Formats: sequence, C-alpha cells, structure tokens
Amino acid sequence: METPGVWARLRAFTRGEQEAQTLYAYRRAGAQVHPLLDAAERRRFDLTLSGQSPFAVKRHVGLELACAWNAFALQTLGDKMLEADEAADPATAGFLPPVTFAQVQGYYTEVQRWLGHASQAAHDPEFELPPGTLPARLPEWSPVEPCPRPHLDAMIAALDALRLHAEAAMHQLERAAPEADAARLARLRGQFAEVLSQAAYVSGMYTPGASPALHEQIEDHAKRALEGLYRVGQLISYPALLTDAGRGAARGEPGQNRLPRTPLPGEKGFDPWAMTAPHSVASLRRNPDARRVIEEMWALDPEPAASVALWDDLRRALSSGGAAVALRPDGQPVGFYFCTPYCAIYEARRPLVIGDTPVPRGKRFTLECAAEGVRLGYPFKREVVLGDFRAATIDYCDPDQPPPHE
Repeated sequence: METPGVWARLRAFTRGEQEAQTLYAYRRAGAQVHPLLDAAERRRFDLTLSGQSPFAVKRHVGLELACAWNAFALQTLGDKMLEADEAADPATAGFLPPVTFAQVQGYYTEVQRWLGHASQAAHDPEFELPPGTLPARLPEWSPVEPCPRPHLDAMIAALDALRLHAEAAMHQLERAAPEADAARLARLRGQFAEVLSQAAYVSGMYTPGASPALHEQIEDHAKRALEGLYRVGQLISYPALLTDAGRGAARGEPGQNRLPRTPLPGEKGFDPWAMTAPHSVASLRRNPDARRVIEEMWALDPEPAASVALWDDLRRALSSGGAAVALRPDGQPVGFYFCTPYCAIYEARRPLVIGDTPVPRGKRFTLECAAEGVRLGYPFKREVVLGDFRAATIDYCDPDQPPPHE
C-alpha cells in the first residue's frame, strides 16, 4: 500500500475517515496464515494416506486445523473488505470509514489469536483450548443498518473464497472417511449441504448496485451464510467437534464458557479498571496518580480492541479453570504488576495461549498495556509478560518520559 498523498488525506479528512496504516500492517502480517493452513492440511492428508480416519485424528492436529481455518476465514474477510473499499473509493485508498475500520480491525485482531493457537497446537501435542472455545463464532457485525455497499461486496467475495476452500477440504474428507464413520460423515454432509445452499441462495440474489431494500435482504442472507460457513469449516477441519458438546457451544448454550466481550472506551459498560487486579482496584482508585495513568493508558492506546482481546483471552482462561490468581506461600494473592493496567499476577494451570503468546503450564504471567513514552515517540506497549515476579515499586508509566525499565 503506497503512502496516501496530500489530496487523499484531505478527502479522507473531510469525510471523517480513519487512516488504515495499522490494518495494512495486519494484512501483511496475517499473510502467514496461508502457508500455515497448507502445512496443516498436508499433515492431515499424510495421516489419511496412512489409513487414519479424519474422524480419529489426534486432538492437537484437529485443533491446529480448526484454528488455522478460523485464522484463514477472518484474514479473508478482512482482506476482502479492504479490497472492496479501495475499489469503491480509490480516491481515499489507505483510509476507511469508521464502521469499516472497526469491522476489519475486529477480524484482524482475532486472526492473531487463532494463528497463535494453531502454531502452538502444531508443536505441542498436549495443547488444549478452554472448553467451549470451538466451534467459535464470527466477531460481531458492525452495528450499522444497512451495511455499506463495499461491505456487502466484500462478504460475497469472501463467501466465494471460503466456499471453494471448504469444498476442497470436504471432498478430501469424504474420500478418506471409512465405512465405519458413515453416520458421522452423513451428519457433516448434511450441515455442509445446508451452508452451501445458503451460499448459493445469496449468490443468486446478489446484484451489484441493488436497491436499498434488496441490498438489506442480501446482507441478512450473506451474514447467515458466512456465519454458517465459518462454523462448518471448523467441523470439517476437526470432525470431533460434531459431538453434542460441540454443537451446544456453537449455539451459545449455557455452561459453554461463552463470555461477552469486555466493553471498549465509549461503549456502554466500559470500566477503565476492568483489567486491574480486583483486590487492588479500591486502593488504586484512591491514588490520583494511578487514576491519571489509567485514563492516559486508554486515551493513548491506538488499538484498545487489541488490548481488550488479550484481556478476554485471559478471562476465558480464568473461567475455564486454565488459569488462576497466583498465590504466595501464605495463600494470599501475589499482587499486581507494577505497570499499567496493574493487572494481577496469574498462574497457568494448563498450557495456554493468550493472544499469540504461549504460556506453559505452571508459569506465572500478567498483562502490560502501557503508554510510557508514547508522546516522545515510543510505541504503545501491549504484551503478555511471563516471569517469577517480585515486589516492585509502582510505576506511573509517564507518556512524557522514556520507559525506565526498557
């Protein structure tokens, strides 16, 4: 993506569009999903050549394939949305309407997470995900009705790309499935056929430049088709997800570890102290310096959705029992990390992936999201921190001072 010129910037500014440099960086970084998915598919093909049923692949292989599919699907949606906006408005290429920016950012942020899961599953036979994580659902659609025309064009393009890949994977699975798995194969065929029917219906309805009323109807059908294809792609990748527990998780039934996303700044229910150690929030709220730096952290975070995604990964690990607050020998919490958001110190009860960071079983970890030195040109710091963690003086993470602990 070339650097936008002065006139493109001026047009974008007058239209209230956001510069998409970060999203193009995500697109470049996420391109690794294609060789990762190809490598995973080759491993499964080698297993089926040896006579192993696709319905009996080892769990970590199935998890790798399902996570790689999710990363591929989300990367495809993000890529197609960027391409559609460029085609629709080449005069402001490199800038996006806020609603498009938020939607693409939601896809690319999730790509990082699924790539991390797939990579760890490829190297760790003991890798596990929290119960209810798969089959996963697509990120929420942007709350705009009807969606912009480029969004619909992107949905159709993504639907075609995902359908072709899923059809090839399903064909391979059908050839490799033994007669003993005929009943499960028939169930998977039925669900796949339903999704293909939805996709064909959308393609039949779709007409570029459709009237607003038709546009809205096509949009509704396209969303359902994409959601169905995203889910059935995970089932094709790892057919063991066809179990009753897997179907319940996909429907979002109670007890399946589905947690609502933590609200972002500006959204209803937003709490600037959401990531702070619960047992320390009250005392930190009374500290004016701590209040100031928490406010600055959120105000200067260029991608609060990425910070929240890390926190929600941690929340899921806590909810499933995969992580717990780390305790001292006397049974009291170790405490909070010395830098914002003053997150508690946690301990992994099983192998985890938080964001794209593997956390081995028994390892202590926390989150750091800090605007330290940001106004001097230092990058915003957002990471999972692993260590032994000893007592330290609280750091107020001054955006106007260089990071002292760099």
